[in-house]
Amino acid sequence: MQKLILAPMATLSHEALRLTIERNAPNACDEFYTEMIQATSCLAGGQYESFYLRTAPDVNRLVWQLTCGKAEPLADCASLVAGLGGIGVDINMGCCAPEIFKQGAGIAWMLKPVEETSRMLGNVKKNIGNMRLSVKMRLGDEDYTQEGLLDFCRMLADQGVCQIVLHPRTRKAKFKRSPDYRQAEALKEFLQHNYGETIKLIVNGDIKDAASLCAVQKLVPDADGFMIGRAAVQKPWLFTDLKAALNGETTEKRQINLQKVALDFLDDLKTSQPYDFWISRAQRFFAYYGNNFMFAHYLQTQVFNTKTLDELTAAFLAYFEKQPDEKYKMV
Repeated sequence: MQKLILAPMATLSHEALRLTIERNAPNACDEFYTEMIQATSCLAGGQYESFYLRTAPDVNRLVWQLTCGKAEPLADCASLVAGLGGIGVDINMGCCAPEIFKQGAGIAWMLKPVEETSRMLGNVKKNIGNMRLSVKMRLGDEDYTQEGLLDFCRMLADQGVCQIVLHPRTRKAKFKRSPDYRQAEALKEFLQHNYGETIKLIVNGDIKDAASLCAVQKLVPDADGFMIGRAAVQKPWLFTDLKAALNGETTEKRQINLQKVALDFLDDLKTSQPYDFWISRAQRFFAYYGNNFMFAHYLQTQVFNTKTLDELTAAFLAYFEKQPDEKYKMV
C-alpha cells in the first residue's frame, strides 16, 4: 500500500497542525514529518526547543527532520531525537531558502563534495542504530544531470538511507514551474533495479486533491508513497480523501465545520507551542486555511493585522457575523 505523508514545513508542521489533521482525517496520514529542527539550537536546549520535540498525535508515526550545515551537530542531534522514539530521522537536503543554503544546510548538502555528505550520513546512521534514516531532497542545482542524481542516490544507499523523498524541482525552481515527475520515475526504476524494495521512494510536489494525486500516481506508478504539504494546511481533512483515492474509492460528501476546525487548532496552539509563537503560527496557518472562504483576502488581512491570539480569534469569529453561511462547507 502506498503511503501518505505530511511534509516538513517550517512554522507549520508542528504538533498543533498534526493534531488538527488527525482529528479531521483519523488514521489517514501514515507518517508525520516534523518541521525542520535546527540541530545546534536543539542541542543547546534553548527555551523553545522542547516544543519542537513534542510527539502528538502518535510518536509511532513521527519522523524527525533535522537541518544543520555541520556534520557533528546533526549526528549528535540524531542521537537525541532517536531516544524519544519515532519511525526515524530525516536529513533535510531539499530546503532552498537563502538563509539555510548560506549555512551549508538544506540543498547545500547535495552540492558539497560527496565524501563530506557521505561521512555525515554515516555518522548519523551510527547514532540512530536500527531506526530508519531518510533524506528529503531535490533534483539538485540548475545544471544537475540524471546520471549525477542517480550517483548521489547510490551514495545515500551506501550510507544506510532507506527512504528518499524527492521533490523533483531544482534549487532555483519555484512553485510556478511544474515538478519533473519523469525524474522521480527514473529514480524509482533505478532503486528497484539495484536495491529491490529495500529503499522506498516518496514523491513530493503539487499534490492538492484526489485528482492531482491520481495524476502523479500515473506518472510514478511504483512510488512507495506521496508527501502532501500546503494543501493539508488549507484542508486538514484532505488525507481522508487521498486515502480513499489510493484505494480506488470515493468518499461520501460530508459537511465540514470550518469554524470549529480553526478554533480547535487555535486551542491546540496554546499547549503545543510557546506563547511567543502563538500569533505567528496562527497567522501562518491562516495564510493557507483562509483560502477556504469566499472573501479570503479580506479575512487574511483582518487576521494578519492582529497582535495577539485573542485578537486573531475575535477577527476570525467576526467574519462569520458577516458571512454566516460560510461556517460550513461540503466536501
